[in-house]
Amino acid sequence: MKGQEMDSNGKAMGLLVVGTGFLGAQRAAAAMRTKRLRLVAVTDRDPALAEAVAARLGVVAVPDIEVGLESGGVDAVVIATPHGDHAEAVRASLEAGKHVLCEKPLTVRADEARALAILADESKLRLSTGLNHRFYPPVRDALALVSSWAIGRVESVRAQIGHLATPEFLKSWHTEVAHSGGGTLMDNGPHACDLIRRFLGEVVLAKGFVRQDVHLPAGCETEGYGLFRNHDNAVAELHASWALRAGYLTVEVRGSEGYLKIETAPWRLTGSLADGCQLDRRYLIERVADRVHRARFGCELSIVRELEAFASPSGGQPRLGASGWDGCRVTEMIQAVYQSDRTGDEVHLKPLLVHLPTSARRRVLRDREHRR
Repeated sequence: MKGQEMDSNGKAMGLLVVGTGFLGAQRAAAAMRTKRLRLVAVTDRDPALAEAVAARLGVVAVPDIEVGLESGGVDAVVIATPHGDHAEAVRASLEAGKHVLCEKPLTVRADEARALAILADESKLRLSTGLNHRFYPPVRDALALVSSWAIGRVESVRAQIGHLATPEFLKSWHTEVAHSGGGTLMDNGPHACDLIRRFLGEVVLAKGFVRQDVHLPAGCETEGYGLFRNHDNAVAELHASWALRAGYLTVEVRGSEGYLKIETAPWRLTGSLADGCQLDRRYLIERVADRVHRARFGCELSIVRELEAFASPSGGQPRLGASGWDGCRVTEMIQAVYQSDRTGDEVHLKPLLVHLPTSARRRVLRDREHRR
């Protein structure tokens, strides 16, 4: 039985959260803050962890995803397990007729990601990828400026993302390749890859390198470097790192008539626009609001907004959140970097099969005309 349409009869969608670690607990808490979602149950391989989250939020903890999918009132599923478990959990949820939002990366294998995106389309179910950085205020504003040609045609993007990995982090599942699918590129890289596509447009060519730490297992890189190109030969650089000593995510977007710089630790947007306007937005009010929200409700506002976008009717317009096809392309970009590092070759990415709504297709054609 297919999941009900998200806005039918004005009823909130029943939600199952699979995985109640750091992000899963935030997703469950965020669901309590959305009008279109109703948290029904949570589950985790660690029953005590699931019970603690369930008790805090006043819902039930079920023993596993199979029981959760058969529970009454579940229409949608959030997958927040280790990366290597995503593909199986997403497939099971889609085959049970549920809409799905899966934490990044959608899967660790590009062929699996593509197969799941196709399955969701064929089943007429919504598949979204958890890439909540789209909803950070400076990212949101920068995307709007680029969309309105405020810096002209985008010619290059440079994105750096990561953190200084602690000894505790390096002893977690993130460095067990069977569970993580890789190192920093699979951990932090999806957010940067997604934003590169949002600012640059679709990437078609990739080249890259990784740096392996001798103290970590093979295939678990400490730093990853990617170079991507779009159809118009605009270029993007990616640096993902577990050795970053300051900041978290920085994106520089250079256009034919201006530039933007986005910083997220703390939020800031600076730049120069085509009309001569100089930007320096610090987002003090938004930063305080987000801090208060985290302290009060246990989740970032960006995660609440992403869940709201997931649950809201599209009305024929492109969704703000990342789709399954977006998640597929992110995995393909990361795997292309790995492949290029092994072979030394440039890697051509396959065309996506996604079908845009008519309104979005018109906008793409209009943008292409503008570029000419």
